[in-house]
Amino acid sequence: MVSRAVGVLRLGQRVFGPEQLLVMAAVSAGDPAAAMERVHAVAAEGAEAVEISGRRGADPRAEIGWIVPFIAAVREAHPELVIGVSTARAEVARAACAAGADLLSGSGSGLAGVAAEAGAGVVCLPSSAERAARAGVQPERIIVGLEPVRGLEELVATGWPVLISPSDREPAGSLATAALTAWLGARVFRVDQVLQTRRALRMVSAIRGDIPPAYAVRGLA
Repeated sequence: MVSRAVGVLRLGQRVFGPEQLLVMAAVSAGDPAAAMERVHAVAAEGAEAVEISGRRGADPRAEIGWIVPFIAAVREAHPELVIGVSTARAEVARAACAAGADLLSGSGSGLAGVAAEAGAGVVCLPSSAERAARAGVQPERIIVGLEPVRGLEELVATGWPVLISPSDREPAGSLATAALTAWLGARVFRVDQVLQTRRALRMVSAIRGDIPPAYAVRGLA
């Protein structure tokens, strides 16, 4: 895998420095009203991004008919929020980007080309990062996803921003995984537990010295 210099991550109009840890909230497709409530809630809890999952198995036109107005509504309600879309269909990805999506993820072979056309970012396998760059996606908009966590340090050393998706089956284990992988250099965390993950990541950032501690307590001898 080709390495790159560690640098900023550009998603939509936002720029994130190498030391910033991003929380991406998973938003499942379903009832639009419930999904929008979820977006409002995670934005209030400190998520920088959301990833909207399309209706799997649905006809592409039906999927586009749901996701396009939803993305537009999210963009209007939360202009600063990075909007990601998970889909394997290039036509859905193209419509999502036209509606305001900033980031694409999925197994579809044409997603990198769509992202390049739209100036969007892409989440891809480590082995596909160079291919996405050759397709025209700006390197600053490429994120590599890693599952499982094994091999994280080597991947971080390549300079590509790494996304981790801790399992939410066991909340305590998910938070521990987020904290450990953040310490090892992961930068983006796709989770269900936004508030708890944000608190864990702030602690890691404070310990590393990237941000000041929330409470500075001075010990007196």
